[in-house]
Amino acid sequence: MPGIDLSDVNLEMTDNLLTLKGERQFEGDRKKENYHRVERSYGSFHRSFTLPGSVDQSKINARLKDGILVVTLPKVETLKPKQIPVESR
Repeated sequence: MPGIDLSDVNLEMTDNLLTLKGERQFEGDRKKENYHRVERSYGSFHRSFTLPGSVDQSKINARLKDGILVVTLPKVETLKPKQIPVESR
């Protein structure tokens, strides 16, 4: 997500749906001498992902650094089966 400011990014979790929303601001750069022009796409965007039930939603975290968004989705710790001793009477 290069060129997008952290304040323009929204990540939310509803049920098992992770939704990423953001907006890229218009950037137009022109120089008249020796002519230099930069164009980039702009506008709002959103993307949704359905997550499996094995994701621990309370431990999801995200960070944006140098234009790279990293979302960590830890798994729920599986419960180990409990051994029940069988007694003879």
